[in-house]
Amino acid sequence: MGDICLPGLARTVAPGAEPLTLAEAKLYLRVDGSTEDTLITSLIASVRQAAEEYLRRSLITQSWKLSFNDGAPGEVALPRGPVQSITSVVLKDRDGDSETYSAGNYYLNARKDALVFDAEPYAHLVEITYQAGYGAAAANVPDMLKAGMLAHLASLYDGRGGIELPAKTEALYAPFRVLGI
Repeated sequence: MGDICLPGLARTVAPGAEPLTLAEAKLYLRVDGSTEDTLITSLIASVRQAAEEYLRRSLITQSWKLSFNDGAPGEVALPRGPVQSITSVVLKDRDGDSETYSAGNYYLNARKDALVFDAEPYAHLVEITYQAGYGAAAANVPDMLKAGMLAHLASLYDGRGGIELPAKTEALYAPFRVLGI
């Protein structure tokens, strides 16, 4: 998908599923039949994207790449967590030649929100690729987040417009929101 959220940060693999199923959404909206399925499916994706932007988190497993020019610091905060794993750290020189940095030279901190290097890597370009999200399936997403998404979905579906997050959604999202990035 290649979304750019911060300088040097790009999503490289989008989520393979949505945190809400069509059946969950239709049950919450009290919709019978299939005439609105396309609209509701589209709204589910929009609500997930809005939630991820508001929360500054990944809900369903996705891959991110964070790049640094001229080396990386000893500890690198990894946006759009929760981080599941570090896929790779690649060092590139000015000629475009690359080398994969050994996983023995770094680790994910205990909070799973930062990569810590034993020694700061120096290269023309340092690329850190990682997996983030609560898991690959809707069942892995915390229920409070799903409830907030359903409230937002209902607001969009019933109101057929309005981009503001409902107060109920903001309240349900509050404990999960990452501040100050």
